[in-house]
Amino acid sequence: MLSSLWPDGALTLLLPRANLAGSIRPRPKPDRMLLRSRLALVMGLGGLLTAPWTLRGQTASGAGDDAIPISRGGVRIRVAGQWNDWGQVYTDSAGSYRRRPLLGSVASPAFGPTAMSQLRSTEQAIRDLTGVNSFSLSLGALEARGDVRQSTAPVSVDVGITSRLSVTLLVPYVESRDNTQLILNRAGSGATVGANPAFGTTGVTARVQNGQLLRQIASARTQLTAEIARCAVTTATGCDAIRANVAGAQSLLQRATAAQGAISTVYGDSLRGGAPVVPLTSNAAGAAVSASVASLRSAFEAFGVTSIGATSLPAGATVVYGPGSLEDIARDSAFRLGYNRLGNTRRAGIGDVDLSASFLLFDSFSASQRRRLTNTSRALRSMATVGWRFGTAAADDPLDAFDVPIGDGANAVFARSTTDFVLGRALWMSATVRMLQPFGDEIVAAVPLRTDSSIFSAFGLETVRRKLGSRLELEVAPRYAFGDFFGISAAYLYRRTGEATFEVAEPGASSAPALTSLTLASTTLQAASFGITFSTLASYIRGRSRLPLEIIFTHTEPVTASGGIVPAVASDRLELRVHTGFSKR
Repeated sequence: MLSSLWPDGALTLLLPRANLAGSIRPRPKPDRMLLRSRLALVMGLGGLLTAPWTLRGQTASGAGDDAIPISRGGVRIRVAGQWNDWGQVYTDSAGSYRRRPLLGSVASPAFGPTAMSQLRSTEQAIRDLTGVNSFSLSLGALEARGDVRQSTAPVSVDVGITSRLSVTLLVPYVESRDNTQLILNRAGSGATVGANPAFGTTGVTARVQNGQLLRQIASARTQLTAEIARCAVTTATGCDAIRANVAGAQSLLQRATAAQGAISTVYGDSLRGGAPVVPLTSNAAGAAVSASVASLRSAFEAFGVTSIGATSLPAGATVVYGPGSLEDIARDSAFRLGYNRLGNTRRAGIGDVDLSASFLLFDSFSASQRRRLTNTSRALRSMATVGWRFGTAAADDPLDAFDVPIGDGANAVFARSTTDFVLGRALWMSATVRMLQPFGDEIVAAVPLRTDSSIFSAFGLETVRRKLGSRLELEVAPRYAFGDFFGISAAYLYRRTGEATFEVAEPGASSAPALTSLTLASTTLQAASFGITFSTLASYIRGRSRLPLEIIFTHTEPVTASGGIVPAVASDRLELRVHTGFSKR
């Protein structure tokens, strides 16, 4: 499925909970965004009313990264909860990128060969059999709606080795849920085909019926072939019809051969079922099949061949697929599918783990926490970080069409450079550049490699060579402090993710295999954040607070995107930071 990288390395993909037995009813859920927004508002108003208005520099950090160092021997523990939610994606629409529903490419007014390419040969065989070139195979309309809820609990520990060097270990616990609502043929009247009755232990009668018709057509062909050969002898008698239309007799043999092949392909024979769906006996397509067989019988009778019975027909469908049947289709080997689940999946576990080292390149405060917390003048600070990402997250499940993995699952190197500009007694800002370079690896994936619009195409499982795209991020985060305890912040993020490539050797390939490959286009995303912070750091160094800690709430909204398909992820984050190594007055 299509995927997108979001903060803390959580890989999010394609999705929601289905009421397959009936109509789509949005599942009631608590308005978490409203609750979090109210919490942020209360914190902000409380700070404005109660904070001592002695303006201090950098008394509170906020949204985005900063270059604040860890004291030598000091420790900073960060525990957070982050909630990523999305039900829309950015995609190209008439040359411009707009939002559309997450499962917009899955929904269809006529669910058939466009979504299930394995049914194209069935549709063509029905056209050949009926002579109706406009026939459209459809299981009915497919309604699709979905959204994703992803919760991440990153825990990180920063340890100061020297006053300028620190190391960080970040371990995220990630839980993802997709809520998929798929309703097929809600009214039960939009299908042109239904379930082939020739499958399974209950299909014996249908297979006998199909086999009988096929044998009768084969017998008619044999008899007519013999008659054509006999009538080629000038002394043969009873050959007026054949001698009058030898070309018509030869054409009928070809027509009968094509009809045999089409009936076997669509309906099956005495031993097996054919396609998983066949025309309904009660609709126009079923009537066209009956007319085609009757026409074939009449044509043979015109040459004196009466092998095809007057009531012989292939076993048509009497049952259509309804609202609760799509999951059965997804698991049915007759459709050349084999999913274990069709969405509504919960995944949970450890995501990708980061280990990094940060070095303070320059600091006007000489790496002193007291100086930076009490500063009232302009200053500058810059820090560089390099790290390794362990691809510890569980891989995407190829047997779940809408699985949302809990991470990339690929090893990567990353680097970050952050510069803080202290502009005055209360205002400061950070500028950050981040780079991430994943390494190639191998995963098990569905082949042919699929996108969100080919979920229902036939597939098998193969080992795929994967190379995720590199990522570049630019972030600017201004912050303003209200006294010693409270601050507000904002951040603007630009992210570019490079092309991702996947390639696989086809099953049974030779020593020089042809490769099936897929390239996901590079994408860009722009997002804006707002944050509010409560901090006791400045109060602690003056001996007025017991614990040096910060509580930061941040809300992030996507602004725009371009390139491939990009999830429109709204994110809320609540983080607690506890420090050690701060000296009191």
